[in-house]
Amino acid sequence: MEISCNHNLRKQNTFGMDVSCACYVEYGSADELVMFFSEGKQFSLPRPFLHIGKGSNLLFTKDFEGTVFHSGIKFIRPAVPADNIPSISRTETVDVEVGAGTLWDDFCIWCAENSLWGPENLSGIPGETGAAAVQNIGAYGVEIQDIIKEVRCFDAVTCSVKTITKTDCHYGYRDSVFKQSAKGRYIVTSVVFTLSAGTGPRLAYGHLKAAAEKALAASGCKEFSPAMIRSVVLGIRDAKLPDPAKTGSAGSFFKNPVVPKIFYDRVEHYAKSKYGQDYEVPHFDAGSGFIKIPAAWLIDQSGWKGYREGNAGVWEKQPLVLVNATGKAAPEEIVALAGRITASVVNLFGIELTPEVEYI
Repeated sequence: MEISCNHNLRKQNTFGMDVSCACYVEYGSADELVMFFSEGKQFSLPRPFLHIGKGSNLLFTKDFEGTVFHSGIKFIRPAVPADNIPSISRTETVDVEVGAGTLWDDFCIWCAENSLWGPENLSGIPGETGAAAVQNIGAYGVEIQDIIKEVRCFDAVTCSVKTITKTDCHYGYRDSVFKQSAKGRYIVTSVVFTLSAGTGPRLAYGHLKAAAEKALAASGCKEFSPAMIRSVVLGIRDAKLPDPAKTGSAGSFFKNPVVPKIFYDRVEHYAKSKYGQDYEVPHFDAGSGFIKIPAAWLIDQSGWKGYREGNAGVWEKQPLVLVNATGKAAPEEIVALAGRITASVVNLFGIELTPEVEYI
């Protein structure tokens, strides 16, 4: 276990905020956590405690006064020998345990290379596997909960390792028990996924389906593969999202609002009045009389796409993404910009956007 004081966190958050924490702890196994907490060593560390992955869904608003924990647990461990995976029947599934500190996209690469279906629609999402399970990441009609079997955690209250079933994770839209009632209690050490050799692609999103069918025709292959869908997803993402290694961001800054149909009807009336009666507002039926409207569309309609002020801005290809445009943005610049965007969407549509990014 590595412990350092006054640790700079610039490389631990994809926004590139130049902030520090009083103490930084990186551990390499669940056993290290059990021993550390059982011996009471945590009581010598400054509070509060915060556990992070790659910091791809965080906005540090100032220096952190407490201790930041980070997982160095990195492995991909199928329940069957790796050499046996190619012979798995298309009707079979295989469980794969992944260390919490493993980069999420490294796992997506591994699945594609082994022709296993499951995370391909989530390819390219930055961050680590443990944090992905906490956040319930999602893209192109798929959420990580769709393939999770169970989550293995360190329980800071009982100083023991615990397995939590998917049901008990209480997953919701970008939400889980780890962000609600159990926040701060559990530290994810690994995640077990159930993957399939024969499920096939999930192409509920029209533009993904069209791009995938075009790729299939160009390939000369008779059927889709996980690697093909992964490649298509990466192509779509690269065309509209910034590379966090070059431009600081936390990906999608706001959640897509789910609103009663009466709110959608108002949005539709606005759009048809502006663009004509044939115009269709992008939306998705969320059930029970609720409609999900893309936050990116609402922000774009409010005139923010490509906006820049000081060191902060809105990505010119995807208005849902706020960026550290110069690499020198202060936290308050991002916070202020997010606030102005929220206010303008409320003013135009009466819909309040909720940050997907967690303010620290």
